[in-house]
Amino acid sequence: MLVITGLLAHALLIGGPVTRALAGASWVSRHPQAALRLWHSCALGLLASVSGALVLAAHDLWEHGMVWLFHADKPLIHTAYGGAWQARGITEVALLALLLGMTGLSWTAARRSLRVRRARDRHRLTADAQGSHGRGDDPAVRVLAHAAPAAFCIPGPPGRSRIVVTTAAQDLLSPEERAAILEHERAHLRLRHHRAILTADVLTAALGWMGLLRPYADQVRRLAEMAADDQAARKHGRRTVASALLEMCTAPGTADAAPPGTVAMTGPDPAERIRRLISAPPAVPGRLSRALTGTAAAVALAVPVLVAMAPALLLANTAHLPGAG
Repeated sequence: MLVITGLLAHALLIGGPVTRALAGASWVSRHPQAALRLWHSCALGLLASVSGALVLAAHDLWEHGMVWLFHADKPLIHTAYGGAWQARGITEVALLALLLGMTGLSWTAARRSLRVRRARDRHRLTADAQGSHGRGDDPAVRVLAHAAPAAFCIPGPPGRSRIVVTTAAQDLLSPEERAAILEHERAHLRLRHHRAILTADVLTAALGWMGLLRPYADQVRRLAEMAADDQAARKHGRRTVASALLEMCTAPGTADAAPPGTVAMTGPDPAERIRRLISAPPAVPGRLSRALTGTAAAVALAVPVLVAMAPALLLANTAHLPGAG
């Protein structure tokens, strides 16, 4: 029971205080891409802890595996994982809970993925049928006639991704600003932010009602926009990106211009992003910050594994000890 308690405590710690602290941390805006990796590691660590606790609660299967893998004494393994007490039906209940949880998560992921894919396919067909090829050599860019200024990307398989800019945005922005927003959208596609957003949406929908990972989806969207801003700023300058974002956000009708299922330039927290772009240059992660972020991500993922395996490791090769069962 001690191992199960440790796993559940780790899940509650990551899903509650740790994610709330991460959502309010000031450093994440300086290193958004590293913060995204840390958020995903926390989410995976939480899932590993909850799944591990349910597997251990149904300890018969786990104990046989640990005895075989580490050649450990079976009674000692049972005491370490199952405890000195037996609860009737706990194995069946735990396995049922794990099965239902995995089924629900898979169903949510499949349903959302299908809905988003259909929306993207519709918007891609519209962009290809009604849009014209943009200036330059990028075959993915489409210019769509629309009265509201907008720029967004439509992710897809290789060769099917699209970057859409409306004619109103073309008229509103300078050539430098247009180049900056195109680079912003290319960064979204290159860094696969659409996958990160979909993952965060699914896990937040599945676990958010329990109070776990509630800021996950919102923070992933926020950090993805900041990371794309940084990519565009490195090529076209911070003030150019900020100017393009300000022009797009203050133009009439911009909020309704980007269709659902896409990743738009005028994403969440535009005021925060503009202040961030004009106040200081994007921070370049140093060795220390990369090491700290990587270590934190590794800890979030490794703790469930270590907690679950520790008793078996300590009892390794005890099967032939004198008095062993």
